[in-house]
Amino acid sequence: MANLPQLKQEIRFTGQLGSLLNIIKAIAAQQFQVLERSLRFNPAFFEAVQAIAATFDLDRLSHPLTSGVGPAGVIAVTSDAGLLGGLNQQVILAAVREYRKAPGELMIIGKRGARYAAEQRVSFREFPGVQDETRRGLAEQVRDYTLNLVLGGRLGMLTIVHPYASSFTVQRVEVVHVVPCQRWLKAQPAVRGVRGRLLMESSTASVLEYLVWIWLGQKLFEAFGMSRLAELAARAVHLEMSSQELQRRKNKQMRRYFRERHEVIDRGMRELFAAKALYANEAER
Repeated sequence: MANLPQLKQEIRFTGQLGSLLNIIKAIAAQQFQVLERSLRFNPAFFEAVQAIAATFDLDRLSHPLTSGVGPAGVIAVTSDAGLLGGLNQQVILAAVREYRKAPGELMIIGKRGARYAAEQRVSFREFPGVQDETRRGLAEQVRDYTLNLVLGGRLGMLTIVHPYASSFTVQRVEVVHVVPCQRWLKAQPAVRGVRGRLLMESSTASVLEYLVWIWLGQKLFEAFGMSRLAELAARAVHLEMSSQELQRRKNKQMRRYFRERHEVIDRGMRELFAAKALYANEAER
């Protein structure tokens, strides 16, 4: 038989914890809405880059950005926040799969992702986690580091793996192939190129390097933003599941409390009637 005062305290604690989770969940949902409104993507930018690159014959251009020969570099974007329901682990598993196709260099954004990568027993380079105020600077830092590896011949392929919020309740892992650059250029909808002969002061290789440089910086910046959005959504969903589990536990505790309370009352009534009957018998004697 449980101690009823102790069981009552457990019910009170479960209810208070559930209320706290609901508050945190509401904050995460509000942060998601604020960040979603603040994110401004620019598809016209990528269309302009593609329009310029469409004037090149990339299949005939011999360049580290187009060859696709060499080790693979993978950028895995994870979150340093908790309560994500395994989203970081999914990103790392997808990134490690890409990395092991042709091991080159694995770059992890965020400390929690670095811990998951260490469990996979792979070598990696760690970068700081994504913060709203440092998102642009971090994107430029990672872009410069990775492109130097590609242009220096140390990497022949480059991929970004990051969480993506399809909606508030659905998150998935997005895999973006960057190098060779034909992958993302040809994956975009066809854009009408420039008619006639294009005159360029710089070489085709230099122009291509600049296009990939600005494209990758913007792509990483947007990927970091989408990762933050997915982080907030995953946290809210995980908190909702935890809140429902706490409510089920509280209901179970309540049923147990009332059952045992009724048993105590019934036992007291039986003892009272037994004592009354005994007293009546003694009085008759």
